[in-house]
Amino acid sequence: MQKQFAQQYANTQVETSVSEATPHKLVEVLYDGVLKNLVLAKTFMQQKAYDKKAEHVNKVLAILANLRDGVDVEKGGDIAENFWAIYDYCYRTVLKASSHNNIEQMDEIFNMLKDISSAWKEMPENIKRATEDQIKRLSA
Repeated sequence: MQKQFAQQYANTQVETSVSEATPHKLVEVLYDGVLKNLVLAKTFMQQKAYDKKAEHVNKVLAILANLRDGVDVEKGGDIAENFWAIYDYCYRTVLKASSHNNIEQMDEIFNMLKDISSAWKEMPENIKRATEDQIKRLSA
């Protein structure tokens, strides 16, 4: 019973954190999640624990789909198109790497996303703190 309450509390904390997060922070959380799950998928791939590998690959694919689908190509121009293409490439490569248990391809995607994540975290503080409304006004 106590474990159930602890899980409910944790879920509430996550929901509160997400609802109060800036757009920058939400993307940062997605990058952290995709990197964590890539490491786990690769580890389970190496251990031949394919059911657990599949669980984490599915999480990676879901996060990549969310990142890709969150790109506004119409407003973002060339930069947005490049991000969309990167996320799409990562999605397709992870899918292929998983089906062939190709660790090198998993490493390639991990390294690419780690570099993007690091650059994302280096954005100026005023951008990191910007609300969705502030970002919309800047892009209008």
